[in-house]
Amino acid sequence: MENTTPDTFERSVFSGIRWNLIVSFGGQLSNIGFTLLLSRLLGPGDFGLLAAAMALSGLIETLGSLGITSALTQRAHLTDRFYSAALLVSCTVAGIMMLTIGFASPLLAAFYGKPQLRDVFLLIMWSIPLQAIEIFPLAGLQRKLAFDKIAFTSLLSTIAAGITAVWLAYAGYGWLALGVKLLVAQGVRTASFCFFAWPRFRFQPALAEVRELLRFGLPQSLSQFLLVFGRKIDDILIGKWMGTGVLGVYSLAYNLYIWPVSNIKGRISQVIFAAFSKIQTDRSAMADYYLKTASLATLIGFPVIVGFSAVCDLAVPVIMGEKWVDAIPVLRILGLASLFEVSVFPGAIYQAIGHTKAYLKIIFITRMVTASGIVIALVLDFGLEGVATSIVVTSLIGFFVYNHFVRKIISVTHLALTQVITRNGIYSVAMLGVIWAVRYASAGFLPKAAELALSIVVGAGCYWMMMRKYHPEVLALKRL
Repeated sequence: MENTTPDTFERSVFSGIRWNLIVSFGGQLSNIGFTLLLSRLLGPGDFGLLAAAMALSGLIETLGSLGITSALTQRAHLTDRFYSAALLVSCTVAGIMMLTIGFASPLLAAFYGKPQLRDVFLLIMWSIPLQAIEIFPLAGLQRKLAFDKIAFTSLLSTIAAGITAVWLAYAGYGWLALGVKLLVAQGVRTASFCFFAWPRFRFQPALAEVRELLRFGLPQSLSQFLLVFGRKIDDILIGKWMGTGVLGVYSLAYNLYIWPVSNIKGRISQVIFAAFSKIQTDRSAMADYYLKTASLATLIGFPVIVGFSAVCDLAVPVIMGEKWVDAIPVLRILGLASLFEVSVFPGAIYQAIGHTKAYLKIIFITRMVTASGIVIALVLDFGLEGVATSIVVTSLIGFFVYNHFVRKIISVTHLALTQVITRNGIYSVAMLGVIWAVRYASAGFLPKAAELALSIVVGAGCYWMMMRKYHPEVLALKRL
């Protein structure tokens, strides 16, 4: 840590986490609000069409990302030649991806038996060049640990995209509202990042830097592809075997389940990857921060997951409408899976030290286990609840697989991590007991909307008081 004391570094890291969580919470809560509002205006078929398109196009886009953002963030010193190599590769890959999706769109639509999907693919592919541009300023902000600007941009893009989508949905544009929502969000993000941190460099491409970038980026890109594959294979198979209407129900349930994983774990992981890149030679310090990070993720993530599972049978019909009630059991089952996923951070460790090939091995193992479980559930005709249960089982397996490989780099045992999770999970269990007591006492006396509001307020207040007494540092997000 050049010119930085351990105390100063830790304050910088947890300040980054604080800003990233606080502002992104606002953005993602807004996103959930817009999604719930859109669920009122649109039907499962509209959500299913977009989910089907995103499942296949997302795989293509991820395979072509080549981990360039991570490469620019992880590298100790950046030169004009390395920036030029990244620009050359990103533009080339973006062009190839657009051509691939454009020419393959009729075949991809035929895969699902939905001709209108061709138009969905042709719309959402225009986010690709924006993603290619975003790479450079985003990496610059991550290197500076400027996560306040990243989080603010995410909030701004979410609000702009949500307002646009709601207006289009209200005007009767159906799935187009969801597609435009993605494009507006990406456009605002890219423009804002470029305003904050577009790097200045001279274009000096060199073959040696291109090769170096590809050596780091190809395994990283394959790892991300497998991660997305593990998260999208259920969408692909459900859309193919059960239809896009059923996929719409599952997709909305899955998006709500994945929220704490992507927006609590994901935001924290984004910060600690950049932080670990700066202390990658000090494995003892990395182990210490890893356990502190796992503690923070569970103290913040578990109450969100447990609380929503406790009230989703009220929230879905009250907020989203009766047409979505089939999502309730799926939501509750998937909540268990997110408990296992939110507390491990293998990617931040392996990417920070540049071991992207080893990380690829980890992801390959866990995603193949996930895909196998989903296929078994579908073949045996266990329905959506069976698919969700398979994800719970494979997430538990993945938890131990991830930490097994983390132990190869830093001294974090299964016992140490499990103790952190168990100790912090007690507070969420206590909150759950309070919510159940409130619901039992108010059942039959209050309308569903009032019971939902009372349960949320009492549960959140109970958890806040426990944190204030036993973990005040979490409320401040200072040092853990």
